[in-house]
Amino acid sequence: MSAPYLLKQTVLVVLMSVVGTATVHSAQTSGTKKTLPNIVLILADDQGWNALSVPADPDIPDSGSRYFHTPNLEQLAMEGSRFSWAYSGGPTCSPSRHSIQFGRTPASLGIVGYSSKAKTVKADNRNSLANVLKRARPDYITAHFGKWHMIPSPEDLGFDVNDGPNGNKEGDSKNPDDPKLIYTLTRKVEGFIADQVKAGKPFFLQVSHYANHLTYQALPQTAGKYENERAGLKTKYHHDALWAAMNENLDDSVGTILAKLKELGIEDNTYVIYTADNGYENKASAKLPAHERGYYKAFPQRAHKYTLNEGGIRVPMIIRGPGIEPNTVCRTPVAGLDLLPTILDFTGVGDQVPESVEGGSLLPMLKGRTQVKRNIPGFVFRYSKLWQRDVAIVQGQYKLLMNADTRMMYLWDLSNDIGEERNLIKEYPEVAERMRRTMVDYFHGVDCDAMDAKNKSKKKK
Repeated sequence: MSAPYLLKQTVLVVLMSVVGTATVHSAQTSGTKKTLPNIVLILADDQGWNALSVPADPDIPDSGSRYFHTPNLEQLAMEGSRFSWAYSGGPTCSPSRHSIQFGRTPASLGIVGYSSKAKTVKADNRNSLANVLKRARPDYITAHFGKWHMIPSPEDLGFDVNDGPNGNKEGDSKNPDDPKLIYTLTRKVEGFIADQVKAGKPFFLQVSHYANHLTYQALPQTAGKYENERAGLKTKYHHDALWAAMNENLDDSVGTILAKLKELGIEDNTYVIYTADNGYENKASAKLPAHERGYYKAFPQRAHKYTLNEGGIRVPMIIRGPGIEPNTVCRTPVAGLDLLPTILDFTGVGDQVPESVEGGSLLPMLKGRTQVKRNIPGFVFRYSKLWQRDVAIVQGQYKLLMNADTRMMYLWDLSNDIGEERNLIKEYPEVAERMRRTMVDYFHGVDCDAMDAKNKSKKKK
């Protein structure tokens, strides 16, 4: 297996400390002036691991797309660090979004699958990302724009400025010049950033795009480009012109946001985090056993959204900001639940992470020092759907996936089998059993009924 963190530096940069300098983002901390960084978290919808025109891993050509064109995300990747092995909290929207906000697995929060009947989250809203940040750093102004799709409201989770608890339907635009409300959302973001710069306030901004969720929409001229000029770049798996155009329009928004940060002189004091909530939309293989699910846009990864195969849960992730080496690639597994402690660490309050948080800060690893320390035995996933109940755990290079009803198990070595083709259960039964026990113990520990018989959930007494 390759080194966990491989740096590929193409330019020599001089990183200058901003602590103590006079900027519009000064805030009082312990009686002295200290510059607080801004945080921009951009979340795409239904965007698979290889949806960008920059490869997630330069050693895996198919981890990027030659047909899809995302020049602004290419720029962000060149200026920051790419994570080639990044997981969402689950294979659908709501579980993953809750996971980011609380730094915990969806199983521990009681939110699994869009068929979940949960009306509440098993968490204290005071321990959400924005609430903890504001409690530790009262100077911050927090904002959320775009798709919400969570049980608590934006206000409950600490967002001072927001455009409401929006779901998927709010993102379907009737204006052909504003597909998926991409440009309306971007204008809101630009206005918020400008207001905070004028007020001299540090900010945490969450931008949650409706793209690339169904229904697919794109600017007509962009769609025409993929049907004509870029048609020769189509591949077996990347050939949908409308989806490609929508993906590029989303990239336009990223470019506009990056340009605004530069225009206002805060680019060097702003962390930009880009990721997605789950893999590509598709239902073609969802009813099949894990080893029979096919290959689609996420190829060489198997399957898609709604499954716990890699195509359903591995997503893009890029982080750029002060002190982060440009054009670097991290090959160590990370997840959306790591973002809460990472953002708190970025703002100098990593010691304020709630005890309930399971993720770990990525900052030490981004600076090339240590591995991530988490309060969890591995990445644990549970997905409950009417036609499938899968559970999975990733520990090191191995992934164990199990159907909770049939008890069929698969063990894959993801370091050399990203397509989940070779089941190693018979070759390494002791590894599979150890991982199974760890996974079951975890579910029992968080009072999750994932391993109980179908429709006969047993609550832990």
